[in-house]
Amino acid sequence: MNYIYTTCLNQLSWSQLKDYQGILTLNDQQTINQLRVNDDKCRTLLGKLLLLYVLKKHASYPALQLPNLTYNQYFKPFIENMQGSFNIAHAGDWVVCAYNEQGQIGVDIEAQQPINIDEYHEVLTEDEIEAINHGKLDFIQLWTLKEAIIKADGRGFYLAPNSFTLPLPFINNSVITVDKNAWFLNWQQVAKNYSLAVASSSKTEDLITKTLTINELTNFFYC
Repeated sequence: MNYIYTTCLNQLSWSQLKDYQGILTLNDQQTINQLRVNDDKCRTLLGKLLLLYVLKKHASYPALQLPNLTYNQYFKPFIENMQGSFNIAHAGDWVVCAYNEQGQIGVDIEAQQPINIDEYHEVLTEDEIEAINHGKLDFIQLWTLKEAIIKADGRGFYLAPNSFTLPLPFINNSVITVDKNAWFLNWQQVAKNYSLAVASSSKTEDLITKTLTINELTNFFYC
């Protein structure tokens, strides 16, 4: 099963959130406090709150502090001995944590915005550019799906975005094979102007999406 949990900054300030840094290790607290922009601090902490929610809800994690994160050689984070996998993304007001209880998962979220497709010819395939130019695929939809695959793969942009072509025309639960790994794809719209995509090693037709407020998150931990 795949799960997507989202939350919105919704004009939250760092002064409202900073007291929840106790869920982080001291090293992670220092990393957050080195960020210069308070909204970046909020997004980072909300992502970790969502991750703790996932661990406690799905992995029977007992503590109120996140365990240390480990990173692979391409800097993808994971938790040793965790069943399944997680991935975190954020854009603008939205933060998302995806969890696959059986295998690997990647998630991306982007705000809808005008783009110049000519600037992306080097990172898209010819078939994808043609689909966008003929109105068969939205660029932000395509890009979030590509990012999700790259993040699920675990190599980041060491896996070139133009080294694989999305299934066209795209429908949810499509499957793409990249370097012998099969990824099930799901795309959805969040709050009308955000594009969210997931790539999972498990079927995404039974994916569950839930939006949590900051009160729902914190009450889950402390009530």
